[in-house]
Amino acid sequence: MNNFDRAEYFQYFMSVGTTIEFTVKIDITKTLEKSREENTHLQSRLLFQLYKILNSIENFKYDILDGNLIIWEKIVPTFSAFNEQTKLFFTLYVKMKEGYPAFDMEYKQTLKKYAGSNVIVPQEILPQNVFNVSFVPWLHFEHFSSNTSNGDNKIIKMITLGKYAEMNGRFLLPLTIQVSHAIVDGYHISLFFNRLQEELNIAEV
Repeated sequence: MNNFDRAEYFQYFMSVGTTIEFTVKIDITKTLEKSREENTHLQSRLLFQLYKILNSIENFKYDILDGNLIIWEKIVPTFSAFNEQTKLFFTLYVKMKEGYPAFDMEYKQTLKKYAGSNVIVPQEILPQNVFNVSFVPWLHFEHFSSNTSNGDNKIIKMITLGKYAEMNGRFLLPLTIQVSHAIVDGYHISLFFNRLQEELNIAEV
């Protein structure tokens, strides 16, 4: 902790339980085109891009483990899936791959395997080094908040993706990110959105 350059901020914001939250509409036009061309899953492509960007910014990799501040080598996504029959969501995890095509394939296989799940975490054990991603594909929202408490000395890293909509020839998708203020400020959130948009514009994974 003493070597953490924001130790004072960390201790203060953990004591008051503050999270920082922003919603931005990201332009997924080129990424959507690429996904359609390659017959890959848009959600898996977005997950892979989020994984790359979050891991490029050190602050997002900080966490608390056994009461101690640590930094993971990598953080990986868990994500929500939807049971069409029960209309309930559940949480899944796909092991990250070196290349996107292999990740997309395993993503599709995992969705198919657990499609009828009736429990919130059908895989039972999830990694500890995660950030959470939720998909809300029915709503093009202006802002989203889950009012999550970071009690019990926990670090929160949550992303929510909404329904994309066409506006002036571009496809925009609302993305809300909520992170414990103890590890990030507005600067880090801005860096995240700027790098993510650059990645989306290139549309390569």
